[in-house]
Amino acid sequence: MTRWFFLGLFLLSGCEVQALDYSSWEFLDSQQRIRTAEDVEEVRAEMVELVFGGAMPTRYPDDVEFVLDPAFRAHLVQKITVETDDLTSFPYLIHPSSWNGALAIYHQGHAGDFRDYGADTIHGLLDAGYQVLAFSMPMQGMNSHPFESDEHRMLSDRPHPLRYFAEPVIVALNWADATFVYSRRIMVGLSGGGWTTVVVSGIDERIDASYPVAGSWPHYLRDRFGYFGCYEERITPSYLELYLMATYPGREQAQFFNEFDSCCFGGLYAYDYLSYVSYLANEWEGRFQIVLDHGEFEHVISRYTLEEILEIERAGR
Repeated sequence: MTRWFFLGLFLLSGCEVQALDYSSWEFLDSQQRIRTAEDVEEVRAEMVELVFGGAMPTRYPDDVEFVLDPAFRAHLVQKITVETDDLTSFPYLIHPSSWNGALAIYHQGHAGDFRDYGADTIHGLLDAGYQVLAFSMPMQGMNSHPFESDEHRMLSDRPHPLRYFAEPVIVALNWADATFVYSRRIMVGLSGGGWTTVVVSGIDERIDASYPVAGSWPHYLRDRFGYFGCYEERITPSYLELYLMATYPGREQAQFFNEFDSCCFGGLYAYDYLSYVSYLANEWEGRFQIVLDHGEFEHVISRYTLEEILEIERAGR
């Protein structure tokens, strides 16, 4: 009892924790193919082909209109329509009262509508001066529900199921980039939105920094510590490769986890791959880090996490 009590005090103190080293360098090498910057380009091209069945989408949204929404009563809101086959996504571009010139893409997870579950984070980003491009996952929130179930395994018979998660973000960002001039673009997501953040920041170099929260582990950690994951998470090939892609060229990914998360990705396990990914990212002046919210039990983007994200941004800009 005494040993665990003092361990808890150590963890809750906010001290930096080193990699756990469950896995050898050779084992981690065997889980992914990237060794050099040239490898990043090759593996990214393969991932783009896997997701879209071709090149990255260059099209614009099907519609953009100004709307009034009580969830963002004090802000100008543009509702965007992106049709991907029979699935329609309705992201919002929400304008801050005073713009800092940067864009924050926010992606909500499986819980539902970003207007409900992501409101605190979105308002925090707006208060910090970011223009916010906000999304819900396919078949969640305002998005269309073409199946009897909203489970993403319903997409398993499609030739490129990951497309329905990534394409709305890419297409909406195409329009935003053509409409505004951004000094910086970041992406923040929770849970399934954190998973989307990992995928999109890996394949789209326009995103300068990405902040997935309780969003993914490499497959070997999932298998070892019992979190199987949702359909789209299991069919994603190599998370280690996506983490490295998100740091190239000269970009940043900071992964956040809640230590005692009531849903998934809790504990200290993510530190196992920290040194490995960070070392390789440094080879092309990228940056990779992992931050734990010690003592957090909920599956949320906590106030601490949002403040840390904003602090990283202030330090890096």
